[in-house]
Amino acid sequence: MKRIVFYIFLLIVAFASCKDDEITTDPKYRLEYSTDTVKFDTIFGGQTTPYQTLKLYNNSGEKINIASIHYASSGDYFMVNINGRNSNNVSNVEIANGDSLFIFVQTNGECSGSEIPFALFDSISFSYNGNVDYVYLSAYSETPRILENYVVTTDTTFSSTQPYFIKDTLKVAEGATLNIDGGVRLYFDNGASLYVDGMLNCNGTVDSPIEMRYFRGDDLYKDTKYYLAPGNWKGVWLSKKSGDCKFISTSIIGGHQCLVIDSALTERKVTIGNSQIYNAKYGVLIAEECDLYAYNSLFANGGMYNVYLSDGKYLFNHCTIGSYLDYSLSGKRSALVVDKNTSISVELNNSLVCGSKTCDIDNTSHNLRDSINDNTMRLDIVCCTISQKDSLTGANNYGNKWNADLKFYNSASNKWINRFYVDFRPDSLNPARTVGSDAILKIYPECATDIYGKSRVDDEFPDAGAFEF
Repeated sequence: MKRIVFYIFLLIVAFASCKDDEITTDPKYRLEYSTDTVKFDTIFGGQTTPYQTLKLYNNSGEKINIASIHYASSGDYFMVNINGRNSNNVSNVEIANGDSLFIFVQTNGECSGSEIPFALFDSISFSYNGNVDYVYLSAYSETPRILENYVVTTDTTFSSTQPYFIKDTLKVAEGATLNIDGGVRLYFDNGASLYVDGMLNCNGTVDSPIEMRYFRGDDLYKDTKYYLAPGNWKGVWLSKKSGDCKFISTSIIGGHQCLVIDSALTERKVTIGNSQIYNAKYGVLIAEECDLYAYNSLFANGGMYNVYLSDGKYLFNHCTIGSYLDYSLSGKRSALVVDKNTSISVELNNSLVCGSKTCDIDNTSHNLRDSINDNTMRLDIVCCTISQKDSLTGANNYGNKWNADLKFYNSASNKWINRFYVDFRPDSLNPARTVGSDAILKIYPECATDIYGKSRVDDEFPDAGAFEF
């Protein structure tokens, strides 16, 4: 009896095995795909991209044989790895029910030299059971102007609509001036930087801003671009030898230190207007012995220091200074650090200072007040919104709003602050609304519109910070 039961068990196993080995040819059993289009962000021609993954699933309930997985292109713009093989065509790939297949796709773009981006489109076909499925491939390729060991020795203007790809250090020599026109994009390789011994004029506009960032535009995390991550390139350094410099409608994103203004050997003026400088591994703005005027600008998300000021004269009108970076170094310092041990004057007008730390303005020796005057230090704060508690209230408060409950969002997905991006635009309930003084707009007419060119005089009083509701 036991022997009979044993043989029946073997027959059942054998039948199940035969069932598992059966391959359906019925066209109603279909494959599924992780996406219908593998998309690449704008890429540089001649620079091979990181791969993107296409995943194929068999959830049909039956085993399927793919007669052909085929990619064919006359331009050979895309490189396809199918089931571990670098091949444009693979035949007879069996996928059991519940199993999956990975296909890896890369592209190195198109080096036409044209200033107009080149659209790349193609597809991969999957033939099985009389069905033919297509997954499409798309990319936009630009031919960059590659700068390697490039030194600006005479007055030079960057005006190309093509991106500039800086491979190492772009240097402006002493006595030379680099002018950068609106719309210019400077993309930096790993560890690359812009080092200025001369003068730098970034002449962007609200409608045609200048961009400086890491060159990769693919996703680091879901919905988070690689160039937003801090520390991939070194940043911009104004050396001790540098002269007057300005950054108008300029974005500096994701540097090791986004902007460093070194102590000057000569008198020097630095102007930052309508600009966004954010996401630094160590410091967004580090300034020493500087005469700095900043207006309508964002300084946000420094890992170690967000904004650090020492020895100099600093004026901030309608600026947003915030530090919420979700990063390993975040929370080490306050949003704004003023070095009390140096000869320094700092004025904040109609601005917003906020951060994840309790103390958003750090000057370690004093209890924070709107105005501190002694032999070396002066700190004036007027009509600002600050998410920090302060004991000075009443008639001497100079129109400031302290201990403000400031909350900001990731605009892309309406979630709370994500890893590398914060949307600092105010909503209708933001406590920075109408806190600013309109007298500042009369004294400094460049502040009459906000960072995006929106009027500040359409309602009762301007909002504090770089962004008007």
